[in-house]
Amino acid sequence: MTANLWEAFNRTVNTGPERIALLHGDRAITFAELRNRAIDYSIALRDTQDVDVSARVLLLMTPGLEMAAAIVGIWALGGIAVLMVADEHWPHVEHALELTSPKAILSNVENLDSNVSQSVPVLRPSDIPHTGQSAMEAPRIVSTDPASIVFTSGSTGKPKGATQSHGNLIAGCCSVGEYLGLLADDRILCGVPWAFDYGYGQLLSTVVLGVTQVLPEVSNPFAICAAIDAHQPTVLAGIPSLYTYLLQGLSPFRESKIGSFRILMNTGGTIPGPVLNELLSLFPDAQLFLNYGLTETYRSSFLDPKLVRERPDSIGKPIPGVDIVIVRDDGSLADVGEEGEIAHRGDFVFLGYWNNPEASAKALRRDPTLPQGAVGRPVLFTGDYGMLDADGFLYFRGRRDHQLKSMGVRVSPAEVEELIHASGLVREVAVFGMKHDMLGDEVWAALVAKESVENIRNKVQAYARETMSPYMQPRRFLILEQLPKTRNGKTDYPALSAQAQETASSSVVGE
Repeated sequence: MTANLWEAFNRTVNTGPERIALLHGDRAITFAELRNRAIDYSIALRDTQDVDVSARVLLLMTPGLEMAAAIVGIWALGGIAVLMVADEHWPHVEHALELTSPKAILSNVENLDSNVSQSVPVLRPSDIPHTGQSAMEAPRIVSTDPASIVFTSGSTGKPKGATQSHGNLIAGCCSVGEYLGLLADDRILCGVPWAFDYGYGQLLSTVVLGVTQVLPEVSNPFAICAAIDAHQPTVLAGIPSLYTYLLQGLSPFRESKIGSFRILMNTGGTIPGPVLNELLSLFPDAQLFLNYGLTETYRSSFLDPKLVRERPDSIGKPIPGVDIVIVRDDGSLADVGEEGEIAHRGDFVFLGYWNNPEASAKALRRDPTLPQGAVGRPVLFTGDYGMLDADGFLYFRGRRDHQLKSMGVRVSPAEVEELIHASGLVREVAVFGMKHDMLGDEVWAALVAKESVENIRNKVQAYARETMSPYMQPRRFLILEQLPKTRNGKTDYPALSAQAQETASSSVVGE
């Protein structure tokens, strides 16, 4: 295996320089073109900004040729690509600048906040001259050197910069590509920005494995359908909210040329049962991979597509090179079937949070499987709750900091969400808790009704009484047209809590 991502990319290019790396709108970019442009970025960053080994460069860019070239060009110098979405909110940008002290910002966004230019130089693609060079000498970069910083969602505080090494990213990409069975002529379509670990993983499949990537013009279901029709991708990398909008929203997904897909992937949460069943019905011949991982790990587990109908609520077994254990709050190992914190052992564990040793020490801890006094690799404590069954299958029960205690009993919001989805009444649902003097956590449910459903609150409330224990039943509701989302397409629970706080004096909201 090659030592660093620049070497891995060159191997990919040399294997087929005229093969297509990116399909973006009506433009096709070859691997040779991508390398030439990456070298342009390397030369400009080295000569004008003194970017060298371990120097950080912050990217505020939309996915496309320029962003891909910029990332690869930074790797060629041994620098560290700091990834953020192009339209990131200024407070998060300011936090990233303070945390990582970058040598420069690369951006293709118009009207970038004027505050940026006061802090650090901003370069745009038009500032990077075309040199015509097709090769360059790179510094020595070893597999343990940091390659990139990807920020966590920041749902429970300021975003943390998860730092991954060259070796981890290459090994993780190869492992995932192997169990997915990716082929050289596959085309991956992903609507998730590269600033998020899942989208970044698809770019790495292009750079390391040579798989063509299809980019929608913008990140929404309509643009994704247009990209499907134009480029006939074979792999769809989705998240639950995307599949929900494609199948239950207004997009023309069913009328699109979807027969080309042979692999569907999901991560970032559980696909609602009705949506999952629709996917299985719509794509009887495609393989559906249900995956689990975090920004701090490349990937942790996946469910064999043959078992999706049999175990739709499982997130599978650990990927090759990984072991999963469940840990009690006191640090001891949980029994089979007992819920606790999911801990990721083995490969693909990140280096830590950039410039945040306290958070790094909390996430990376001693291996709980080792005898007292033994020394081994640190284990990632994920902050997620789950359990392993007798056959070794992993089940996700939600974020540790989202767990509720209602009427003295622990409640998993993810389990309540799953039950409400099974009613067939809602397009989206999010369950969360608000502090209550008598109940402990009062269970709230934010509901987005299906178009044909009226009086959604009463119907869901009646369904909950029939299917849930009293401590699980939502007592308050937000009735919404759509759920608020974070930048990576996940439900924004802090935003929902803020809405609930504002309207806590009303027993029914939005109906």
